[in-house]
Amino acid sequence: MKVLDAIKKGFEIAGKNMNLVLIVFIFNAIWNLGVIPFTPQAPAAGGAGVTMSPQLTLLSILFVLASIFIQGGVLGSIKDVIKEGKLELGKFAGYGAKFYLRLLCLALIIILLVGVIGFFATFVIAASAPTKNVVLIALATIVTLALILAGIAVLIFLFLSPYILVMEDMGIFQAIRTSIDFVKKLILNVIGLGVMLVLIGFGIGLVMGLVAGVLSFIIKGKFLQVLTGLINGGVNAYLSIVVASCLACYYLAMKGSGAKETATQ
Repeated sequence: MKVLDAIKKGFEIAGKNMNLVLIVFIFNAIWNLGVIPFTPQAPAAGGAGVTMSPQLTLLSILFVLASIFIQGGVLGSIKDVIKEGKLELGKFAGYGAKFYLRLLCLALIIILLVGVIGFFATFVIAASAPTKNVVLIALATIVTLALILAGIAVLIFLFLSPYILVMEDMGIFQAIRTSIDFVKKLILNVIGLGVMLVLIGFGIGLVMGLVAGVLSFIIKGKFLQVLTGLINGGVNAYLSIVVASCLACYYLAMKGSGAKETATQ
């Protein structure tokens, strides 16, 4: 499967399964509207910075935890669409519960790996800067860049692991190993696919920003927050299904391919 074919398939699946998009939209809307009362207004020019309230912090944590459940339901449902040709929303909650702990632990492992790398990068910079030793600072810069590249590599090699975990109903570490092996075989294609999805998201985000800017001249206050929250929730819901479908389709189509397939994609 070519990268463009995978993207096309992602849009096709999202377009034909709007009920799945609706579930994600409702979840996003609850979050976007629920945080409005706890979101501080932007300070005036020269004012003090905005701090996150304890209530908003708690809501953010609950949202992240709930989003893991939604992710499991979405990926399980997409697997049904791809493999069986039909969407069974009755299984959504079951998939969310079935994969919840595995997806949560997988996310924590990835966050921990990236966090440890980030900590060491920060430590190296903080330790070398006060010395004012040019050679030491140069070495620290090289080490920091190497750590940054290592962090990026972790994300690249593991970002398919949640999709693989659900598509294959695997254990956490087996999904990690499978993701690494898959990306190694088709690394240029996977990076290209990721970049294209990011560019699509960036382009749509830019348009949404322009729309929000225009609306801000017409509508003011909380109603503007509600309206933009609903619009953003809908767009993000659709894009999340597109991206998940695209990556799932590409993995399932190419999982048996070796490196020799790379040149043809």
